[in-house]
Amino acid sequence: MSRARLAQLAGAITAALAFACSAPAAFACASGYTYAGVYAKQPAPGIAASISMQSMPSVEGGHVAAWVGIGGAGLGPNGTDEWLQVGLASFDTPDARLYYELALPGQSPHFFELGRGILPGFVVRVAVMELPYSPNYWVVVTPKGIAGPFFLPRSHNRWEPVATAESWAKGGKLCNRYSYHFQNVQLGERHGSWKPMRNPATLSDPGWKVNKSSASAFSASDG
Repeated sequence: MSRARLAQLAGAITAALAFACSAPAAFACASGYTYAGVYAKQPAPGIAASISMQSMPSVEGGHVAAWVGIGGAGLGPNGTDEWLQVGLASFDTPDARLYYELALPGQSPHFFELGRGILPGFVVRVAVMELPYSPNYWVVVTPKGIAGPFFLPRSHNRWEPVATAESWAKGGKLCNRYSYHFQNVQLGERHGSWKPMRNPATLSDPGWKVNKSSASAFSASDG
């Protein structure tokens, strides 16, 4: 092989390595919904957490969010979608919005904005809980007050509560970025009492990282 050809190959390899080192995240970007968080190993009548952003998120398309909630896609009666969640979400601007979202069987999910302009370092305490002595009726608790109750059919003692970060890459493999912190994560108990979440299972899709700092606290960020 000629010296000129070797020089060309060396140049191509150097350029490829430079590209890989300068943009490693490009290969980790995902389409659709992806998650990084924890969930209880048994059903519970509520979940609460203090949520904050550690840095400003970056949203190329869709949204990023950090929330606690119950239910999910296909978990309602006859395989319908049914859930209730509350937390922080960012869309076209990096500041966060305080929100809750309700999905009832056979209906489209409804997004309710409670506030906006939330910046990194601001801690918001949120919760969803089933009303004591009223099975299947749930409320959302935020600094803005209590929303509900909402009737979620067949939800009593069925769902494992979740605390997670979320990215929705709308329209393709987009590199959304976030860094959220969850602390003092608690699970509801009967009669309205609470206990710290202990030994939860981890939910971590490729490209995202969960770092547990204690038994009831963790951070979720792009990996």
